[in-house]
Amino acid sequence: MRRARRWLRRIAAVLATVAIGVMLGYLVPTVYADFAPKPDVQAVVAESPLARAFIRAYIADDQDELTALGVSAETKLKATSFRTDLASIDDPVHLGSYVAGGFSLHTYAAKAKQQDGTDVLLSWRVITAGGQILVLDPPQPANVQP
Repeated sequence: MRRARRWLRRIAAVLATVAIGVMLGYLVPTVYADFAPKPDVQAVVAESPLARAFIRAYIADDQDELTALGVSAETKLKATSFRTDLASIDDPVHLGSYVAGGFSLHTYAAKAKQQDGTDVLLSWRVITAGGQILVLDPPQPANVQP
């Protein structure tokens, strides 16, 4: 009986030592990770020169440049009708990009003035994939009457 108790105490001491080691092995790195300085997120995706050339030509209704970029006739027609609806438009600002696989999505915004003098903020999404360019037009500003 004495021998069994002695072995149980030894086994309990070994198990307690292992348990304390496991607990410290978990807590020390966890506490360190919580208090260590975090690196800043710097996932910057550069603007595509193709998308920039397209959005400038689209806003200016530069049909020759749009043809050189290989844009569809429907997109060229949209550029013409879009430009006639506005009195003036500022240069577009690149808001951000997303690149994945074989395509990229670029977001632009610009301040514009309608024919009636109302200021509006417009935005576009330019998608480039496999040498093709597609633009998602901004929604048309609504006339809100009281």
